[in-house]
Amino acid sequence: VFDLTGASYRLHMVDVGTGLALILEGPDMLLVYDGGSQDDRRSGPNNRFLAYFRARLAGRTRIDHLILSHAHRDHVQLLPDLFDAFEVGEVWDSGAGNCTAGYRAFLDAVADEPGVSFHNAIEGFATHTVVFDDQICDEPDDPPISISFQADSRIDSQSIDLGPGASLTFLYADATLHHDPNENTLVARLELNGRVILLMGDAEAGARRLPASPPDPGSIEATLLDCCAAALEADVMVVGHHGSLTSSRDAFIDVVGAQHFLISSGPKRYSGTPLPDPEIVTALEARGTVWRTDFDDAACRTSPDKIGSDA
Repeated sequence: VFDLTGASYRLHMVDVGTGLALILEGPDMLLVYDGGSQDDRRSGPNNRFLAYFRARLAGRTRIDHLILSHAHRDHVQLLPDLFDAFEVGEVWDSGAGNCTAGYRAFLDAVADEPGVSFHNAIEGFATHTVVFDDQICDEPDDPPISISFQADSRIDSQSIDLGPGASLTFLYADATLHHDPNENTLVARLELNGRVILLMGDAEAGARRLPASPPDPGSIEATLLDCCAAALEADVMVVGHHGSLTSSRDAFIDVVGAQHFLISSGPKRYSGTPLPDPEIVTALEARGTVWRTDFDDAACRTSPDKIGSDA
């Protein structure tokens, strides 16, 4: 839990194994940014993200804003259960999608949630339809499935009020279909009584290269530097792509200028590589304090303080 001194808000980075799950807790507001895992994907009563809510945020009944940065399993898999446990107000999703069972369950939950407002970067106030084709989904023998529901206003760069002194701004939203859904990551800026948190999801700078390399032209980091460098300045940065060499180039993190860097990762390897990459950690430690979820993973499995069931 990261307390923002003087801001009346707390940022929870939940250890869900190999993935990302964030909760912003305010006096009268809850915001979720991602909730997924590669190695702890159990649902229902064994959903570790939901168990964290019950243990640390008991009594809360509403999630005001639920943001899915992009539709990879390690960012979406644990989110569908939240719709059964909470009233959900606003949902933010690029709309590009990804044909996995977790994302399909997420959209089913959105479609079934009464009173929810769904926003994407494709259309405003129109029917949003996603087709899950049996040739590319997790279950190749299943017939194609189409999910449709009404979308609310389109995601844009306008500031969204979160309460007194607090706002949410999307700095990057792209619904164009890419080979890698990381390229559709919603990058968000939270301003909380003068303190700023930058949420990078899996935003990348290009292929795996050392931090001194410049961001590749057309990458999310390069685009953000070109369009809105001033808006990148932050006190806290949730580091892109779990601390991978695909992200966090020197040119980018120098502009951000954060004093605290949060990395959510775990034991599962990405294409054979454990994250975070040590070169990224070293670059960040030279600029501020690094906070990580992947320390003592083995001991955590048997710790009496662990939240959630292993059943």
